[in-house]
Amino acid sequence: MEKKEKVVILGAGIGGLSAGYFLAKTGKYEVTVLEKASAIGGLCASFEYNDFTLDYGAHKIYSVIPGVLDEIQTLMADRLLTLPKKNRLYLRGHLVDYPLKLGNLAGVLGLPTFLKLGIGYAFELARGFVLRRQPNSYEEYMVQRFGRPAYELVFEPLADKVWGEPATLHPEMARARVPASGGMEVILKLLGIKKETAETNAEFFYYPEKGFGDFPETMREYIENSGGRVISNTDVRELVQGDGRITSVKSLVDGSDAEFETDYLVSSIPLPVLSRLMFGQAATEFIGSVEDLQFRHLVLVYVFANRSLALEDQWIFLPEREYIFSRVFEQKQMNPELGPENQTAICCDFTCDEDSWQWNATDEELAQKTVDGLVEAGFINADEVSGYLVKRTRNFYPRYDLEYVEKMKKVNNQLQSVSNLLLTGRIGMYNYNNSDHCVDMGRFIAENLAQGDDPVDIWNNLEKRVADYKIVD
Repeated sequence: MEKKEKVVILGAGIGGLSAGYFLAKTGKYEVTVLEKASAIGGLCASFEYNDFTLDYGAHKIYSVIPGVLDEIQTLMADRLLTLPKKNRLYLRGHLVDYPLKLGNLAGVLGLPTFLKLGIGYAFELARGFVLRRQPNSYEEYMVQRFGRPAYELVFEPLADKVWGEPATLHPEMARARVPASGGMEVILKLLGIKKETAETNAEFFYYPEKGFGDFPETMREYIENSGGRVISNTDVRELVQGDGRITSVKSLVDGSDAEFETDYLVSSIPLPVLSRLMFGQAATEFIGSVEDLQFRHLVLVYVFANRSLALEDQWIFLPEREYIFSRVFEQKQMNPELGPENQTAICCDFTCDEDSWQWNATDEELAQKTVDGLVEAGFINADEVSGYLVKRTRNFYPRYDLEYVEKMKKVNNQLQSVSNLLLTGRIGMYNYNNSDHCVDMGRFIAENLAQGDDPVDIWNNLEKRVADYKIVD
């Protein structure tokens, strides 16, 4: 029997588990996944609270990447629900259909504003024929494609709430996040001349019946049933190196020393953490470059209300700044059995910086601002609120500043000096993506490693692949 090569994977979020799942599936590798937390799944996990099963924000299973949905459906079998997608924008006191519909949008905005949007787009279209320039920021990208009035109405305030000042964001942030190619495409769809496609809008999606956390749990089951290990409560202390390779991982598991030999290391943990483990604080300049990569903290405020359901949508985006949150998500819209019959839970999410008032506010202050916003929008009544829960996660949203491409080149060049290292996942690769993209990353790594490709070549080709990922809502 051929001896299996050993692979250690750092982090048991969707990125790490997907790599472990596909590597185990090849039958060529002895897979060990190490997770620092007591639970697996990261922010794709679910948790129990007051008779609710809750997700860490809005998650769905959907993909336009060939083969990804088929793979997930095969893995999850009868554990998936198929749901028609229902989500809208809340704008100027009204819910706006998404995909956009001409009558609904014009009625909400009013004819003067609607015409202003059209004139703004026409101006940018004409200017583009004359100047033909590449956008240098998120702001320029959006203004060129949709016009300044549309940018100031929707894109600028929402981007500011999620990532901070849009003029300081790299245009790649816009390209990855906005599926429409520009104002003309929007106009054609509003007029019904061009139809939405699977590449721009998900008409339906899949969702695990027991909560989204059942997805990472199912991958863990597969890895373990294939002879691999997924070990929680693991504090990685040292990456032992020799001859330009990582040879073992020294850790504390439930407080006891443990060492895991490895032929390959796949990391989905934050780049600053990985870099310190690999090169130590002595590599001051390099560590400084890594830590200069920007992230936004995530805050989730769950508001519990005494009614069976509050919304008609699974999630709603709120671009206007008067609301502290940028999205609301109702858990029981995914499956009514995930909460008590006469109660509901609305998860309101937003991002912020370390020095922001939101991050430094008390849980009570955040909850009150959130409840005020939900009441003002008409989603719930104040006397229905029965409680709240606040969850905070540091450095979860990669923020592409104007210099991030150059920063990542320096970081990758240094990390690739270790010949058996691979990166994966949103945080591990510093790539803004969804769970289906993480699945594709894991598949790509496993397939190419199994056919004998060099890890550095796999890494570089994966970088090219993820550059084409798009977020499809």
